[in-house]
Amino acid sequence: MKNLNRLILLCLIIILGSVSCNPDDDTFVDPGDDRDKFVGVWSVSESCFKSNYTVTISNDPSNSAQVLLANFGNPGPNYPAAVGLVAGSKIFVTNQTIGDGWTISGTGTLTEANLINWTYSLIIAGNQLECTSEFTR
Repeated sequence: MKNLNRLILLCLIIILGSVSCNPDDDTFVDPGDDRDKFVGVWSVSESCFKSNYTVTISNDPSNSAQVLLANFGNPGPNYPAAVGLVAGSKIFVTNQTIGDGWTISGTGTLTEANLINWTYSLIIAGNQLECTSEFTR
């Protein structure tokens, strides 16, 4: 009887050990950095001034959810970059000052790998403009 109890206990330990060691089917997969799909040099065609220019998007080294948009709104090359928050396939630019006192805010949506559609507000010298632009690369 004592040997039977030990045999049952040994079988239970083996069964529980093998069940607990099976890998899950729902293995975590790291989706990568959402910002990476936005990084690069983009050609811009915009509605407000009917102009074409380039914007360079880079990862913000100080925040893992943000990107820097150099020349966003086309204020010129010597101004600080606008800061955007990336969430999935969107970039959100909250109300911030760029250029010579320009205020900008808006949203860009990555609709294809090489296309971002933007809607944004730009306030220059008290005049508010509602703009759209298309970023392509």
